[in-house]
Amino acid sequence: MQVLVIGAGPAGAAAAIELARGGADVRLVEKSRWPRAKTCGDGISPPCVLETDALGIDLSDRMKLAEGDLVTPGGLSMRSGWRAETPWGTIVERRDFDGRLVDAAIAAGARFDDGTTVEALAKGSARSRPTATIAGKAEPFDAIVLAEGATGPLASRAGFGKHKTRLVAVRGYADSVRPLDPVFGLYFERGISPGYGWIFPLGERRANVGLLLDEGQVRRQGGNIRKLLANWLAVSPSARSALGPSPELSSISGGVIPTGRGLRVAGGIFLAGDAAGVADPFSAEGISQALGTGRAAAKALLDNGPGERAARAYAQALRPFDRNAREARRFRLGFGYVMDPLVRRALHRPALAHHLSANGMFMKESLPAFLLGIVKHW
Repeated sequence: MQVLVIGAGPAGAAAAIELARGGADVRLVEKSRWPRAKTCGDGISPPCVLETDALGIDLSDRMKLAEGDLVTPGGLSMRSGWRAETPWGTIVERRDFDGRLVDAAIAAGARFDDGTTVEALAKGSARSRPTATIAGKAEPFDAIVLAEGATGPLASRAGFGKHKTRLVAVRGYADSVRPLDPVFGLYFERGISPGYGWIFPLGERRANVGLLLDEGQVRRQGGNIRKLLANWLAVSPSARSALGPSPELSSISGGVIPTGRGLRVAGGIFLAGDAAGVADPFSAEGISQALGTGRAAAKALLDNGPGERAARAYAQALRPFDRNAREARRFRLGFGYVMDPLVRRALHRPALAHHLSANGMFMKESLPAFLLGIVKHW
């Protein structure tokens, strides 16, 4: 089975690893020259560590973040840990993280071509295979995994429609005035909630810092998200405590995080990762979903061979991602009303604090189960 994988980020690399290990003839192409940096929060969440473990990617050399800090719009602060099966997360710059994945894909037998642009895609049919135009030549493949990221044009041009909604993020790197606590810091402070600021330590005194908002919030606050980040760092008690009053930022860049897409598989083309719009609409976490969808596309093809059975299997595998997205949107809508009273209560009930941290910060449990857990520990 000949498979073309477009995009060497987490979704594409994960698909390439699994496909190559399963015996497929895999060509992995990436438009950028390798290695390359990537705008990202660099956060490998506790559930995401499970995905990397499943791929055989060892992250034990990185700083382990076993807890998370959460600050509510009302200024309440809570620190708690994760589930036993996901005891820690970490921060890995994407140049490093994606490089580890691509190295694993190559070791598994995938051919990797960087600096290679796919100019067009055409869906296959019952009588023809999908094709990709590379260097002016249309080449057929048994299947194509399209993991072109948030802003790639190929999916829309091939008839997959547009993403439903978008979040906006900006990040930079900053040095702190004191040793950083080894925690994920998510700060839903007044003025940016239900968006949030983050501080993710890369080491003892260096952090990835950023701001996540929806497009409407950015427009209402003047449209300059870099300025909004600078303002947040200047006034946020959490940021000032961790980093000092005037942290110097480097490598500032921003981007969009698309969520939702109606069509993800058709004509032998399988969309994965941000191309499929599977990032969490509340937290904007996307690396775990990218790895998961890349692996799911590979499994569908390896278990069923190219064709409609694989397409149906992949569509079925995407249903939990869509369910989580629907529930995360609901959680986002109600966040400002419920989080302050919940955290106020959790400060006196460790079991509730753990439940909120382990499930709420990364929403890996269904909303009904999440709410039932609140009732149980309330």
